[in-house]
Amino acid sequence: MVLVPALLRSRARAVPESAFEYLALPALPAVIGRVKCLQPLPSDAGRVVPGQVYVLVVPRAPNPEGYLTPEQLELNPADVKSLGAYLDERRLLTTRLDIRQPAYYWAACRAKLRASPGADQAQVNAEVLRRLYRFLNPLKGGPDGTGWPFGRTLYLSDIYQCLQGVPNVQFVRSIDLYAVKPGSAPAGQPVESIEVIAHGVVASGLHSVEFV
Repeated sequence: MVLVPALLRSRARAVPESAFEYLALPALPAVIGRVKCLQPLPSDAGRVVPGQVYVLVVPRAPNPEGYLTPEQLELNPADVKSLGAYLDERRLLTTRLDIRQPAYYWAACRAKLRASPGADQAQVNAEVLRRLYRFLNPLKGGPDGTGWPFGRTLYLSDIYQCLQGVPNVQFVRSIDLYAVKPGSAPAGQPVESIEVIAHGVVASGLHSVEFV
């Protein structure tokens, strides 16, 4: 396994930032779903704390491929404390760890489509929602199904690709994408893309399907 040599190399001290990812996952396997470590880049003013590493944690969820509520994506302070104590024993003295949740970018879609003649609209609706909730997902989403990539912008074209080939759909008339508040339905003005910062990931709001 890839994890084994990585853990052996970092058993005494975790030197590279990627080592903290390997160490954090087995530290609390029942509560951690995904980990990403980042070191801040120098700003225009050059103000960076030497040795600073951000440990971004997405909690484990009972149904990771489905809709994840804002509450399910919140870190438990007790888990943060336990993980911090575990990693503190394995870091260099010059390394400063900051354990936090990612910046979540909540996206909601409104899809208008035509079901094939004789198709069960309830089944079509369920399949469209299943695909959207799985794709726009910090644990199981993104193009490769391993969680929405950190820092990757979401484009409207991504949603069209996600819904390509849905069974019993005659055509998709339109899809609107919205940047919404946590766990909210489509509202406001639709956008062509949602730009995501380096320590951010996309999460699903509440999507809607309309048949035309």
